[in-house]
Amino acid sequence: MTTIAHTSSIVLPVPAECWPPPGAGARLDNLAFDPKPELHVTLVGTCLGRELQATFGATMAARIREARDALDWHFERSGRCLLLRKSCVEHGHVRIAHSVIELIDLPAMAPFQRALGRMLGRQLPVPPPHVTLYTAGCAQGIGVSSPARLRAFAVRSLLPGEPD
Repeated sequence: MTTIAHTSSIVLPVPAECWPPPGAGARLDNLAFDPKPELHVTLVGTCLGRELQATFGATMAARIREARDALDWHFERSGRCLLLRKSCVEHGHVRIAHSVIELIDLPAMAPFQRALGRMLGRQLPVPPPHVTLYTAGCAQGIGVSSPARLRAFAVRSLLPGEPD
């Protein structure tokens, strides 16, 4: 399994042959969405990544690799898509960001977060495994580090065929 470090975050790339990124933009709730050019699952978000780096420095990559390699990272698509919304700062300007995500079944996420929590000596929330398909207002998307944050950002569940 390959993971990629994006600044302080670590992601699991989704191979395009398994799940191709959306080919075109979409409209939903009077908003124009841009497709994500590559699909991934965030395993370690930016804030947690910074904490791990500050705590473990040069040994962080090896520690994470050991925890990651002990697990099976296969996932199943759920077909359950959500529209998310939050305020974000991009290039010094406050914007309203929207994302369309699909929740996935990723059994390895909880044990991986437990392993990271043991390294840090505390319990970590388990991020809801998902793949961001579209964004509007903020190209980076919306970080969803816990079930509580997902509930806070969720606007609504999408109907089959949405976005158009």
